Amino acid sequence: MRGRRAHSLPLAVLALSLVTAPVAEAATDSIRLAPRLDAPGEAYVEFTSEAKQTMTGPDGKPMEVESKSIYGLMTNTAAKGDAIEIHATLDRLSGFLLFRTEPGSEGVKSAYDTDDPESEDASPDHKAAFGAILNLPLAVTLDAQGAALAADGADAIRQRLLSLGEQNFVAKSLADEDFADSQILSTFGETPLVLLPFRDVKVGGTWTKTQRVDYPRVGRGIVSYECTLERIESSPDGDVAVIGFKGTLAKDPDEKPAEGQRLGNIDGTFSGTARFSAAQGRFVEIRREMKAKIEVPPWWNRDPAAPLMNIDAQLQNTITASTTADRAKRKDEISRHVAEIRAKREAEEAAATAGPVDPVTPANEPVAWTQWGGPNRDFCSAATGLANRWPSDGPRRIWERPLGDGFSSILCDGATLFTMYSLRQEEDPFAGDEVVVALDAATGKTLWEHRYPAPWPKDLQMEFGPGPHSTPVLVGDRLFTVGCTAQLLCLDKKTGQVIWSRDLLAEHKAALNGRGYGSSPLAYNGTIVLPVSGEKGSAVIAFNQSDGSLAWKGGDFEPGYASLLAIDALGTKQLLAFTGKTVCGLDPTNGETLWSVDHPTQFGANISTPVWCPRDQHVFVSSAYGMGARGVQLRRDGDRVSAKELWHNKKMRIQHGVAVRVGDWVYGSSGDFGPAFLCCVSAHTGEFGWRQRGISKANVIYADGKLIVLDDEGTLLLVKADPAAYRLLGKAPGICRRTAWTAPTLYGRTLFVRDRATIKALDLAAASEG
Repeated sequence: MRGRRAHSLPLAVLALSLVTAPVAEAATDSIRLAPRLDAPGEAYVEFTSEAKQTMTGPDGKPMEVESKSIYGLMTNTAAKGDAIEIHATLDRLSGFLLFRTEPGSEGVKSAYDTDDPESEDASPDHKAAFGAILNLPLAVTLDAQGAALAADGADAIRQRLLSLGEQNFVAKSLADEDFADSQILSTFGETPLVLLPFRDVKVGGTWTKTQRVDYPRVGRGIVSYECTLERIESSPDGDVAVIGFKGTLAKDPDEKPAEGQRLGNIDGTFSGTARFSAAQGRFVEIRREMKAKIEVPPWWNRDPAAPLMNIDAQLQNTITASTTADRAKRKDEISRHVAEIRAKREAEEAAATAGPVDPVTPANEPVAWTQWGGPNRDFCSAATGLANRWPSDGPRRIWERPLGDGFSSILCDGATLFTMYSLRQEEDPFAGDEVVVALDAATGKTLWEHRYPAPWPKDLQMEFGPGPHSTPVLVGDRLFTVGCTAQLLCLDKKTGQVIWSRDLLAEHKAALNGRGYGSSPLAYNGTIVLPVSGEKGSAVIAFNQSDGSLAWKGGDFEPGYASLLAIDALGTKQLLAFTGKTVCGLDPTNGETLWSVDHPTQFGANISTPVWCPRDQHVFVSSAYGMGARGVQLRRDGDRVSAKELWHNKKMRIQHGVAVRVGDWVYGSSGDFGPAFLCCVSAHTGEFGWRQRGISKANVIYADGKLIVLDDEGTLLLVKADPAAYRLLGKAPGICRRTAWTAPTLYGRTLFVRDRATIKALDLAAASEG
């Protein structure tokens, strides 16, 4: 998380080796504590930073954050005149991040280690960020007094990280914090040497030093050191000075913020021990513990008047070092291990693909996909005649074209496609427009567009993408849409002209949930129904389709992100709602809660659409953020319908993708910021049938006995809907670009997909088998 650590990388990368042999008190009681510029050398140095923090989350509640990072560098130092040049290559990057809003809960985890790239715990954001900068070089030049003069290579690292986009929070954090120029200069230059008095010191001697350091999102701080030469030890490599130190860090009161800059505060104490080799003229070990109270501008709010975020932090930093030969040996072992794991995975995938396939079914007439989730709002299609195998390069591309940014899925009435996208201003992404577009289904050509202003409130967190997130609904000749700022529009589907509109944010204080409004409108009994506001009596609102007038409003709960479903519960019409804290049934005439089952999630992030099965009156819901999945059974209780929880599976975590039910099994992609796997669970017990790794977070739709899976890396898969085993039928990498979060649309045997740049039509018909 941004602002997650006070000074996360005080690396002593000048260290060339640790004194690991037994030590004894040296005969001398005095030693020169100053760097030597004539002692070049090579080493592999690892620095580990661990932090525990309590901060205020985006919802105003306390959030616990734990992090651990390891930076391994191949270092080479060389004198250059009166200065020293340090050349380092990023040879290992390891990160772990855990945040939780409930003490003791499992929380949300993200982790990756470039030394273990095939780990089942590997998280995609960490993996992408670290993979982008591994083996990149850095160089720092210092003067004879240890002051940093220049850094080279940091900009290339930042550009690699920023190219991954703001949706990769790990890359953004590294670019803004760890690899900012000021941080690099401090990390590789002044911090390892600031303890040195540059003179001879006797055992017991003391001195003070002061350093000014730039802290991310805080500004310049003053670090004051009180140092003592505790003893001098003998080692095979010469005398080693053991220095104890303690000190304080505080905000520099003289710093003036630049125009548009907002500074925070920092106040802390630290202590530690450093080991300095007189022979090498450099530190060979530094250990430090620190406690700090930090105030930083909240990363989720650009309002300059927003209260500062408070952070209580405890940090531990350690350094270890080894020879470059030892590191090379370790990397050879890693390479062999990775090759074995990849070979095993390839063999498993080949075995999954080698099984027999079902006979091709006769092709039927296409059914229009006119709302979120398709004909029945369940992401299942009645289409038949689909191919059971794909060519090596995937299904045939019918057409593709550029499309603006967004996650809104695609409607198809046969002749025309409808979706939404966003156009943001480059200089200020909080200013911009949203666009509703109609395309020719056969060619992808634009038929019409309606563009309208959609400026974002300053507290929206849009680093994962600008939206729109909601999918329109088509009713007759009218198209109903909702954008990120909760503007509800009714458009003529043939021309795109506005028939009526409602500003749900201005009129009803619509809950934008921090990421922009995302629920897709539900057409029900002549109305458009939406979860809207957290205010009492306005949780759900129905608008008349004819003119946008208020039909009814009701409910008293915190709206989630998920879309509503209309269900028949044992003969009683209901709206199925997945709120910020519950799954519940609502009276479709007034929004009154008829039954409710608790399902509280961090930040109220219940996003995935519930899966309803009328055959057995069963509801499946799933969330990430430490919660998992639940099975709920609806039953008749006198003249009312009641609900009972059947099971809870903490490991089935659908973050924002969609799942489908086929028979007695639910198929979906479990994973949040951590590792993901495609899986199926029993609708009646919650037990897993199978789990398949190696597939990133994905959306799943069903047709013709098969699952059509699009993961967020852009790989399209065809999988048999078989709870007994994972049966891969086809795989097509590179169909979309990352981040492909939009659920596919199937009209007959034509699949429509989009990412944040393009839209495509693919032929899935059996006749296209190659």
